[in-house]
Amino acid sequence: MCGSPAGQGLRHGAEKPQVMTTSRMLTLSEAAEVCGTTKKALERRAERGTLHVARRGAVRVVAVDELVRVGLVAPGADVAAPTGPGAADRPLAVLARRVAEADADLAEMRAALLSTEAALRRAREEARQLRSRLAHGAAPEALAETA
Repeated sequence: MCGSPAGQGLRHGAEKPQVMTTSRMLTLSEAAEVCGTTKKALERRAERGTLHVARRGAVRVVAVDELVRVGLVAPGADVAAPTGPGAADRPLAVLARRVAEADADLAEMRAALLSTEAALRRAREEARQLRSRLAHGAAPEALAETA
């Protein structure tokens, strides 16, 4: 994150706190709704240092200019804190998108599992056939030809 609470030192190697001078500030929750992402994703960016945030009391806020800088908001976009009846639906849209992505990932993993299981069945059958040939005295050269 950008700064540390008053009275506490900076972590070793951390930069000095930066002061955000813009008056266009959004809470992380508001910024997440505006950007179409989650608050947690913005928190992770802040922890990694790729998104600079500030504190207003106990609330973390981010400048709209910072959202533009990191590419979460288009330059010149008219960004306002979400309000009105649709504002409550935006988190649901984010969740619905994440569920759809997870569902697609699950379908891909199921297909990979089926393919792996089929390959395993083929390998087991081939191993069974090789053991059978070996048990019936097949010459090692004959076994090498089937491999």
